[in-house]
Amino acid sequence: MRYVLIASDRAFSDIEKGVEYYNTQQKGLGKRFASVIKDALANIKKMPMAASIIFGGTRCKVVAKFPYIILYRVRGNTIFIARVFNTYQQPVY
Repeated sequence: MRYVLIASDRAFSDIEKGVEYYNTQQKGLGKRFASVIKDALANIKKMPMAASIIFGGTRCKVVAKFPYIILYRVRGNTIFIARVFNTYQQPVY
């Protein structure tokens, strides 16, 4: 089955904030962060059922090398990316 990824505005904002933050920490680190997120999203698209369900049908993909998780749901052939969450932050539901 071919899946379609749809990301929320909040997920895009999470990624942008991560890139901005990591760019202040080290030159080129924001770009590496964006690349790792892109790879994680590609893996989700390839195998959306591989990540654990954490609540109600929302799945959690752990991001390599950075303290982030991607929260998403699968409905039919659509994958809805809700958040790209920094695990160092307090969760707000």
